[in-house]
Formats: sequence, C-alpha cells, structure tokens
Amino acid sequence: MGTSKFIHRVPIIMTGIGMVLVLVMVLAPATLPPGEVIGLDARANAMDYWPKWRDMGPFHLAAYTFGDFNCHQKEERTLIINGNQMPVCSRDIAIFVGIILGSALLLRAKADDSPFEIFLDIMPRRLNRSFKGPFRWLFPAFVLGLLFVPTALDGGIQMMSSMPFWPFGFDYESNNLMRILTGLPMGASLGIVSTMLIMTIFSRRDDGETPLMTLGKWAVSDQ
Repeated sequence: MGTSKFIHRVPIIMTGIGMVLVLVMVLAPATLPPGEVIGLDARANAMDYWPKWRDMGPFHLAAYTFGDFNCHQKEERTLIINGNQMPVCSRDIAIFVGIILGSALLLRAKADDSPFEIFLDIMPRRLNRSFKGPFRWLFPAFVLGLLFVPTALDGGIQMMSSMPFWPFGFDYESNNLMRILTGLPMGASLGIVSTMLIMTIFSRRDDGETPLMTLGKWAVSDQ
C-alpha cells in the first residue's frame, strides 16, 4: 500500500493547531487590561457581545468572537487570567488540551486504510494481537466512545438536576475542576478520531490510488 508523505505530518499539524488555539485562549485575557472582560453570561452558538468585541484589536476580536459564538462564556464556569475571563469555558479549554494530547498519541502511528487499525497500532503489541477477526474494530470504538462518558455524565446530571419534575431535592452544579477533568478525555477522543480520519484519507496517495477508508466491513471510496 502506497502512503503519502503528508500522512506522517498529520499528527504534527493537528497537535500544532491545538497548541496555537490553547495559546490564543490564554494570551487573549492575559494581554488585556485587568477587568476588561468579566461578568459574561452568553448563549452557546450565538453572538451576544459583538458590540463589545468589535472595539478590540484584531487578535482579541478574533479570540473573543470565536469564544462568543462557540461557548456560553458564563463567568462562574470560566477560568480567570489577569482579571479577565478566558474566551471559552473551562471545559472547552480542557477539550482543546485533550485534542492536543490525542493527536500527539498518533505521532508514531503507522498508516492504514482503516482508522481503527491506526488506533490499534499505538496499543501494546500483545493487546493489539489479542483482537482478531472482523470485529476487532469494536475495541477502539468502545475505548473512544468511553472517553466521552465523563463529560456526558457531568453535563447530563447538571442539566437534569435543574428540571422541575424531581420529587426530591436534586441540585448539582459542576465546578471548574470537574469540568476540566471530564473535558480532557473527551478532547483526547476527538483529537484521536479527527487525526485518524485525516491520516486515513491520505493513506493511499503515493501510488496514485484512490484514498480508501474502511469502517469495519463497510468501505467508502470515490471510485
């Protein structure tokens, strides 16, 4: 199987993108005057503070506009640097850091048409060999899905605790430490999955063959 030289750079590029994103999220509040951005309480996937951001310089405009559109930016759920809120909440920052870690795990992974085979390649050899047959993809799928569970539980319990139908007192509000601890594994899974998929797309380029991606017994090809 021919492999593209680009495939070995995919984890480096993905790790680099994640590091730049986290660095921007840290530098934005650190380089503003103290107290410039505080007391936010916005909606996710909506622009709530555009009049405030448009008066900033290009760097801070980009950072906080990104955060405003993607995150609720609630002050109590956001880390404070230099007296300013970070552009995104603590869970999102943890997810970004997790993406860096997940992408970095694949720095020495071998190319393959199947993203699951790429994942299994970074496992200990004995563990890799213990999974055989057409369903060996179930193990990486299970592990990557399991990494989402902490965030789903933390966020889900918090959301359900605010619903009025409970016959007993039930009030749960996650804190920043818990959001960071649950966001990291989710980010790692996202980093691994996205990097694997991109590696798979470029796994058969040097021979002039059409890139092929397999998911268990299913294959997707542009032929």
